[in-house]
Amino acid sequence: MPCKVLRRRTGALDCEAQISGTTVENQIQVLHPKEFSRDEVGDSIATWRNSGTTIVAAGNWFIRVLPNDVPAYSIKIAKAVGAIVLPPAYPLPDIPSTPAYRSTDALADALDKAGSCIDRERRSTGELLCGRRTSENKTCDTSWANHHALLLVHDNAAARDGYIRLLLSDDHTPAAIVTAANWTIQFCDPAQARSTADTLGGVLINHSPTT
Repeated sequence: MPCKVLRRRTGALDCEAQISGTTVENQIQVLHPKEFSRDEVGDSIATWRNSGTTIVAAGNWFIRVLPNDVPAYSIKIAKAVGAIVLPPAYPLPDIPSTPAYRSTDALADALDKAGSCIDRERRSTGELLCGRRTSENKTCDTSWANHHALLLVHDNAAARDGYIRLLLSDDHTPAAIVTAANWTIQFCDPAQARSTADTLGGVLINHSPTT
């Protein structure tokens, strides 16, 4: 991925790349292992995350990707440099350990019993779109087409929590999140999210976008 150098500083470099037609600035920081311990590297990253910043990190370095309120850019940069994405360390509510589902299809079947999950559409990322939204659902993500819910089953609780925190860091995701055990469902209708949380035994996390 070509990245035009904008400025250099001691142990740091900022460069500019293009992602899907958007100019993205990468603020790269490298902490020399002879000067900084592993704990100090971790503390530095934690400081950024605790301030509400999403960080791309590996080894003794990290990158702050701007615009930072669109995690998709951080995810693409992380894939390009072989790193991971660390979202802000937002506090999460107590999430029930049950019920768990073996697949997104099983989760969709449960959602269908609770309401509606017709017209399923699977994404290449493993997420499953469900149902048909009404004309009143104007806050849906435009990438959802005419669907009203986005389902995903996670490998473990840590993956689930990281995914939720990425959603909360995204100012362009107007959705409510229902979660439990190893799954998440995003809704564009908060009332439907509340009803589903009660029916499936999940917890509701409201996401209020600022844009």
